[in-house]
Amino acid sequence: MKLGVKLLIGVILCAVASACMSKFDKGGSAYVVRPYIKDGYYTDGTLYFEIDKTEAILIGTAEKVREIVIPDAVGINEVDYPLTKIQNLGVFDKEEYETTKRPNGNDVLTSLVIGGNVKSWGETVFFTDYYETYSDGEDLARRFPRLENIYVKAGNPVYDSRNNCNAIIKSENRELYLGGKNTVVPEGVEKIGASAFRDCEGLKSISFPKTLDVIGAYAFSGSHLQTLTLPENLAYVGQEAFYGCDSLLTISLYCSSVVIEQKAFKKCALLKEPDSEVRCYTPYISVPSPSKVFDEGYNCLMIPKGQRSSFNGWEKCFLTIKEMEE
Repeated sequence: MKLGVKLLIGVILCAVASACMSKFDKGGSAYVVRPYIKDGYYTDGTLYFEIDKTEAILIGTAEKVREIVIPDAVGINEVDYPLTKIQNLGVFDKEEYETTKRPNGNDVLTSLVIGGNVKSWGETVFFTDYYETYSDGEDLARRFPRLENIYVKAGNPVYDSRNNCNAIIKSENRELYLGGKNTVVPEGVEKIGASAFRDCEGLKSISFPKTLDVIGAYAFSGSHLQTLTLPENLAYVGQEAFYGCDSLLTISLYCSSVVIEQKAFKKCALLKEPDSEVRCYTPYISVPSPSKVFDEGYNCLMIPKGQRSSFNGWEKCFLTIKEMEE
């Protein structure tokens, strides 16, 4: 190949590469895709978009995408539309989108980067909407069970991934909205949101910060946690928060005072094993009734010395109740 031709090809490739990036925010350069039209919708070959007046919406992905980087903007006819909303992160289906606009799943997605202008997404983009039937056997797997790496681009006005925590946090109310198996919950987070780790594949352990106040409904249901330590300031554990954690062997409640809702620790099969135990370091535990929170036949409950009367009725669920040494 002649030198002149090689140089020409190089110039063309550089032009194509630079076309995918442009100035968008005053704070610096932003990632801007410039899609083409396929089957009536804009796509860059990986993501599908719609334009709503002055903003872009993500409406789906190509088949079996493993990594998604959501752009800051979509460039069409020399106009950059900020991508502010996620309608669907799952595989795009034109017919379904045009009839129901319901999100789809993607069981191979492992990595997600949220763009700097994303402000909202539909309620069921990450989770199904059948929470109330979970304990009755419905298939409620999160839409992306293998999601491992989660990152929000710096400068996003609504969400963040502070301290490289590998999660999506709602900045204003300090709620961890979505986590994965590699998440480290940072100090400052006050709430684990509903279903944040539900059915999260590979999640075996997690540590909570001192600032944590609430664990929402279904937050860890169906995950594979092996040990669980709840911090002193935790005040509320939602319905079915740890339902179906079939690898959970030990629970330690260091909470000073806590409300635990129904079915929070139901169907945790290993808590019936001889070497399993639940340790309560406070008598100030409010439950609807022990049998509505725990299954019958759990192995051992350890309680504070001299507080046996505070746990009347718990013997219906635990084979042994022992007082801890001071």
